[in-house]
Amino acid sequence: MSDDTTAEDIYAVIGTVVARLLKPDQHLTLQDITYALHHLGETASEDEQRQACLNAISMLVKQMH
Repeated sequence: MSDDTTAEDIYAVIGTVVARLLKPDQHLTLQDITYALHHLGETASEDEQRQACLNAISMLVKQMH
């Protein structure tokens, strides 16, 4: 984890993405979350948010293995 990106920032972007994706009676996968984090990071105007998305993706990938 980067010194500039705190765990709080990472959890915040994960929460934002999950809140946007959640819909009643719909299955949500880690792949959906990872893709959405990637998209959010690619379109982010702030470096801090972009880095938080990259770190969140890395964290999720480690959790899957």
